[in-house]
Amino acid sequence: MRALLLVLPLWLVGCQSLGYYPHLAGGHLALMRARVPLEQARLEQPPEVAAALAEVAALRQFAAIEMGLPVGDAYRHYVPLQRPWVVWNLVAAPADQLAPVQWCYPLIGCASYRGFFDPARAERSAARWQAQGLEVYGGGAIAYSTLGWFDDPVTTPMLAGNSWDRAQLLFHELTHRRLYVPGDTAFNESLATAVGREGARRFSARQGVGVAPLPGAEAARTQVLEWVAHARQTLQTLYQSQPDAEALEAGKRAVQQQLRQRYAEALPQQPALAAWQRWFAGPLNNAQLASLQDYTQWVPAFDRLLLQCGGRWSCFWTGVDQLATLSPAARSAALSRLTDPESTDD
Repeated sequence: MRALLLVLPLWLVGCQSLGYYPHLAGGHLALMRARVPLEQARLEQPPEVAAALAEVAALRQFAAIEMGLPVGDAYRHYVPLQRPWVVWNLVAAPADQLAPVQWCYPLIGCASYRGFFDPARAERSAARWQAQGLEVYGGGAIAYSTLGWFDDPVTTPMLAGNSWDRAQLLFHELTHRRLYVPGDTAFNESLATAVGREGARRFSARQGVGVAPLPGAEAARTQVLEWVAHARQTLQTLYQSQPDAEALEAGKRAVQQQLRQRYAEALPQQPALAAWQRWFAGPLNNAQLASLQDYTQWVPAFDRLLLQCGGRWSCFWTGVDQLATLSPAARSAALSRLTDPESTDD
């Protein structure tokens, strides 16, 4: 326990206030104290939870043997929670910029979100940032990674959804344990998203029926990303024109209304879009659009890298490690070349 307390300041605090550190440390320690081994939890929990926990064991084995992910002792324990999220994350952005505010920490560099175990504290921070003129978006994260510092537990929110959802989530978080580039949120989250999706697809093929995405889920996701990309492009043009405050707000409202209208019109024909209902009910402000961008921006690049490797994880991880050594500008350029479908395979 003493070692945990010594490391937590480096992982959690960064440049944050002294009040923020005890809050995060206390929340994390509470989770660690509540852990019980998966084998014990499976005997104590209802059948549906026990079945999901048994599946976690299979996912851990698949990640380690088939995907080259450093599982170690992560996700060998379970923490029952009464809330549908583990950490509440806030993203903030200026009213006339799509780039989110960055918060910086030792060891992990800067990140475009800030997490809270206490929703009341998150609400106070959001109100303070909004008073400073920032746009804010908040959402519950059903998992977080300590990047291999600790053996992260499975929590109740992680078991929500179907087998496909659990597979994507576990592989996503284990990817952070495998590699984390300080200060590059889009690289880290896009990598984890790509690995999570491909890992879930392969686990599905291995297991056969019973593990699959919801019908139409991928098509719905692609459609939403296209709408958001168009919205971001329109907003970027608006911001570069440097309009006055009234014209700025009117332009943003028009973009947000168009997004909601496209969603409402497409929903009857694409039932899988219902999974995005809460997202479209959000403010659709700069912070919310930035948060989605971080998780998806470089996914096509990582998908293509894996394709160039013939689907071999060892080759893929070698390529990813090489990207991680580049400067931010060089890494972005390399990922852009991978994303370009007209570039040649070497």
